[in-house]
Amino acid sequence: MRWAVVAVAIAMAVPAFGQEDTEEIESLSVERAIELVATTEHMLVLDGPMMISPEVAEILARHEGTLVLKGPTALSPVVAAILSKHDKGMLVLDCIDALSPELAEALATHRGELLLHNLTTLSEEAAKELAKQTGSLQLNGLTTLSAGVAQALAKHDGIVGLHRLTTLSVEDAEALAQVKGLLGLTGLVTLSPQVAEALAKHEDTLFLGGLTVLSSEVAEALAKHGGTLGLLNQTSLTAEAAAALAKHRGGLTLSGLTTLSTGAAMALAEHEGTLDLLGLETLTDEAAAAIMQHRGEINLRRLETLSAKAAEMLRSNPDILLPEKFR
Repeated sequence: MRWAVVAVAIAMAVPAFGQEDTEEIESLSVERAIELVATTEHMLVLDGPMMISPEVAEILARHEGTLVLKGPTALSPVVAAILSKHDKGMLVLDCIDALSPELAEALATHRGELLLHNLTTLSEEAAKELAKQTGSLQLNGLTTLSAGVAQALAKHDGIVGLHRLTTLSVEDAEALAQVKGLLGLTGLVTLSPQVAEALAKHEDTLFLGGLTVLSSEVAEALAKHGGTLGLLNQTSLTAEAAAALAKHRGGLTLSGLTTLSTGAAMALAEHEGTLDLLGLETLTDEAAAAIMQHRGEINLRRLETLSAKAAEMLRSNPDILLPEKFR
């Protein structure tokens, strides 16, 4: 039997899709599970075909770190419920590619960060059960939503990540806007003004991404959002879209921007609230002169190059966070 055990710190889980494995399925022994939990720090990954008994699941659930199950490992509702006791790190169940309502009900007892990267379809019945989970629910294998799934997930009390969805209907957007915690939809590549208007009704942090072009109409709609708004993969921004986003009153994260024109900087300077521009590595003197007028904290901690004049201007605003070399 093949087990891959990895002990590394983890900042962000990346979907891992196992390849077909034709090895004979064996049972993970209690003794081996005790050894792995005792000797593996940070992240324990079990990769390969195996059977996990309730006794072994009890031991694995004690691991103090991220627990990852990959490969063709079948989980019964009993074993899933036991693994759901794991609360000292993320629980990543890449072994699950199909979810029955019974299995979803068992996983719903989890009270932490639950990631199901390999789940590509989800029924309304299973979604209703899974929505009872509290904490963070990451369903990053779903590229589309079946009928009723968005309405079911809207009842989840915590973070919901659907980062591989590429499109979203107005109806589903209106449903997901009811999620009570952070809503992550960073895979969306298209966004109509109508969908943006629906998502703007969400009252917590909203993270979007994947949009190659942000129209002023979509930006205008998103600006109505009342919580922290993040456009994480937006690499450029027109002055018109920036002026629309500047109407947003709250935290604004544009960490994907790699360039900032003078016109866009002048528009964003009118924004009131925190502004995250972590993707910028340089600013022209003209853009620096504009953005320094912003009222609220600005994160520019990854700037690499600045003229002496630009650095002096940015330092004059105590709410601008700069790298140590420019302070």
